[in-house]
Amino acid sequence: MKRMRWVILVTLFALVAAACSSDSGTSDGVSQEELDAAIDAAVAQAQADAESAGLSEEEVQSRIDAATAEATAAAEAAAAAAAGAGGDTTSIIRFAFAPDPAWDYLQDTGTLAQWEADNNIRIVTSSTWDEFTYFAGGHGDIVSMGTQEIPVLENETSIETVTFGKYNYQRSPMMRRAGDPYETLADVPVGSNICVSSPVSNTGFWTVAANELHGLDYRVGGGDYNLIVNDHFVNPTNLLRGDCEAAVIIPEAAAPHLRAGEIELMYDGLMPFQLYSTFSGIDDGQNHVMSNLFTATEEWYDAHQDEALAFLDLWQQGVDLWNANQEEVIRTYPQHFAVEADEDVEWMIEFMDGESDWFVESVYLDADWVEAEVQIYELMTVLHPDNPNGLPADYPAPRFEVLAP
Repeated sequence: MKRMRWVILVTLFALVAAACSSDSGTSDGVSQEELDAAIDAAVAQAQADAESAGLSEEEVQSRIDAATAEATAAAEAAAAAAAGAGGDTTSIIRFAFAPDPAWDYLQDTGTLAQWEADNNIRIVTSSTWDEFTYFAGGHGDIVSMGTQEIPVLENETSIETVTFGKYNYQRSPMMRRAGDPYETLADVPVGSNICVSSPVSNTGFWTVAANELHGLDYRVGGGDYNLIVNDHFVNPTNLLRGDCEAAVIIPEAAAPHLRAGEIELMYDGLMPFQLYSTFSGIDDGQNHVMSNLFTATEEWYDAHQDEALAFLDLWQQGVDLWNANQEEVIRTYPQHFAVEADEDVEWMIEFMDGESDWFVESVYLDADWVEAEVQIYELMTVLHPDNPNGLPADYPAPRFEVLAP
């Protein structure tokens, strides 16, 4: 761990020193690309050190998360130091979210750079598949977080939040091996292993769906099934080799197997945000249950509403670029969809060109949509009392704010 910290700090602050010693005697700061590269190097070193020590997968991930947090803190200090050296008053937004193709497209098209220049705001990003844990650790101003995760986070920590935008619908369907007779979870024998990616996140959706549709107790650490937590990109292999009877996986992690017909979606191929309308009683013509909302700490939001509105403007540009250039984005960043072979790329393009597309049309909230979205919290109050995704009957409602574009 000492070596890891040395790599993080030396790499990042070397970038600052280089930026602050330019020929002009001023600094434009360290670029996001340089900071991202330094963070990636630090996290890679953390992973290598942890794996060489013979640690478990969970311990390795814990080391990586710690490296990410520490690298981000160093990045923030680096950005502040560079800004101070040049007399800059640029605002810094610390943002944590999962790897994302629209974000890469915003960067590569120059849209992000133009937005930062126009708004005098700098976004320092941290890329993680476990935004819940990252934010719960007190890192970041804004995080992308699922609807159901917000009250759980607030109940388990002292963090008070404000949610002010939306981005991706809950997209992790339940899957089976081709030829298995499981149409729904009710067909999977009680006591079976089920592969999941997290105790929260999409498990929060499926625990509600299992209870409402089938009267089943679905949760990590108890209930009617043995939920085994592994990475999204490991679970397709686990399912195919029989380590579990069903699995909940983001589609892009299973794309080659879905295209080859080795793995199939259960529930008639419905995505969670489509399945929800079949039992929620909500029929407003809009999709509900988000896997990625834009959620900030209350302290940050109340002091930075102008930055929050500008942040939504940036992501609306990202959504518009995605919707206008979907095929190009998938072909340009196939790694974000876990596809390499041409036939898998084509399958993903076809899959996303329709109702399965999990990107919103608008990142902006409206009052009617919010009222319908938060109704799932009531369904979480009737879960088993030992369910980590359950809420008490008197839970404090998370704060949502509608910002007009």
